[in-house]
This record gives sequence, structure tokens and C-alpha cells, in this order.
Amino acid sequence: MNNTTQTNRRPRPVTIAAALQLVFAAGFLIAPLAGLAYGADVQAAAEAELIRQGMSPGILAANNVHFDEGGYALVLPVTTAVTAALLALLNLGGRRAGRILTLVIQPIFLLLDVFIFTSQASKTQYLQNILGPGADAQAVLDASESVYPGWLLAATDVRMLTTPLISLAVIVLLLLPAARAYFRKRPASTPSIAMANA
Repeated sequence: MNNTTQTNRRPRPVTIAAALQLVFAAGFLIAPLAGLAYGADVQAAAEAELIRQGMSPGILAANNVHFDEGGYALVLPVTTAVTAALLALLNLGGRRAGRILTLVIQPIFLLLDVFIFTSQASKTQYLQNILGPGADAQAVLDASESVYPGWLLAATDVRMLTTPLISLAVIVLLLLPAARAYFRKRPASTPSIAMANA
């Protein structure tokens, strides 16, 4: 009886992995929530800076450049956050599917983080190419970011640095022997009890 209880008890690596997945999910909700709260002002600030530089703000819409993080831009982060949260709940519940799906999807999240990091690093050059050599793309980006409170920008930077590490940690934790043993399919105990009674 004690052995069965011990086997069913969730090991610490699984609990930590699931908690990290919930932190990961929360991190990916920062951008959508910020977009909903400040999006219109951010877009207006970017357009005002273009006007100050003597350019038409319509150049942004013409090239499908948005600073407000609205509409379809919300789909990817929200979907990522919901998926990570569901995987965390499955892992906390000891579902084998949760571990298997995590080991498949979490590396994809890691690649997504790398893509986001590289796109953020190159966004100034991307905007400069759109606006042309006479424009100051960095000033437009600075104007848009100035709308956000400082703590929110800091939280975004921390998220960008930590979520790849979280993905790696979750994968490693769920590959540990204790986690593998916890999710291993266990034989039902009822038939053995019945046979013992017989």
C-alpha cells in the first residue's frame, strides 16, 4: 500500500516543470495584455513621430506594420500561453499525454523564442528599409516604446531572456528518471488485490 502511494506521488521535478510552464504561459500574455491596454496610444505615438519627420503615417499601414499588438498579432502569444497552461495542468495531473506533448511542443516553443528574439533584434533595420534612408526608424520605435511604463518594458525584456531557459529546464526536468517513472503506465491494482483475496 505504501509502495503504491509512493509511486503515485508526484515527484518534485514534475511539479517544478509544471510551475515553470505556468510562468512561461504568463510571460507570453504580457504582450497581448500590453497591446490591449496601450496599443492605440503606441500606434499614435509612432505615427506622430513619422509626421514629425515629414512622412505620411500611412506608410505603416501600406507595409502592414502595426505597433498596437492587436488583431491577428494576439493569436500567436495567446495560443502559446493557453497551450503551455494546458500542458502544465496535464503534467500536474500525471497524464502521460501531458509529458509526451510537452516533449514535442516545448522545443517548438524554444524555436519560437529564438525567432522572436531575432525578429526583435532586427526590427530597427526592417523598419528602416520600409521608411527609406531619409527616415529615423529608431526614433519611431523609441516614440512607440515611450508610451509603455518602464516596468512593462523591463518585464518584456526579462520574458525574452527567461522563456528560452524555461523551455530548456522543462524538457530536462521531464526527462529525469523520477519524471519518467511517474508518467510510466502503471498496472491497475484492483486485479492483484482480487487475486490475493482468492
